[in-house]
Amino acid sequence: MNKIIFDTLIDISMIFYVIVFCLSIYRLPEYKNTPAKFLPIIFLITIFTEYHGGYLMSKGSFDNTYHNIYFLLFFLLFYFIYHNTLEKKIFKLIIKCSAILLFIPFIWEINTVDIVRGTFGITYIVGAILLVTCIIFYFISILQSSRVLVIKNDLLFWISVGLFLFYIGYIPIKLMRSQYFETTDIEFIYTLLIIQGSLIIVMYVCFIIGFLWMKRR
Repeated sequence: MNKIIFDTLIDISMIFYVIVFCLSIYRLPEYKNTPAKFLPIIFLITIFTEYHGGYLMSKGSFDNTYHNIYFLLFFLLFYFIYHNTLEKKIFKLIIKCSAILLFIPFIWEINTVDIVRGTFGITYIVGAILLVTCIIFYFISILQSSRVLVIKNDLLFWISVGLFLFYIGYIPIKLMRSQYFETTDIEFIYTLLIIQGSLIIVMYVCFIIGFLWMKRR
């Protein structure tokens, strides 16, 4: 039963990936002069990576290379967006340091972990924690400015809410999946995967709200 639920969530997630990418292209003229203009690239890379992984699994194959590289690009692009959005020098400096810091576990794992069969778990956890930190900086910046009055029409706000909800929920799951990677309790693994799939859908619903409610900046 859990496998059926998980497979359904995966199918729904794939649809949401495409919807969000199409919306990001359609509304690009309204935010093309902001740092968020790189969002379509992020969404396109996500679609390619997820569909490529799904295709390989359908063929009984497995190659984690794209996912391991994808996460590095994903985090770096969002660091760039927040760095160029925030105005406080201390926030910008910390984000710059975060981008540099992310390469430490990545370089270590690329030399110690099989990039095809393994998962760069440490890189992912570090990248996710640093991204959550960037989002918190963004929320603080919003609360200290007049933008808080029109926040519901701010695209990056909804992107940030979606990312924040996902990673706050998924970081513990990622840690548990790493700890119980070789467990024989398949139902437990599928339960974690179902929660993960649900978090992805919640995140993308927030993205969709952002694109639908946004106003030109």
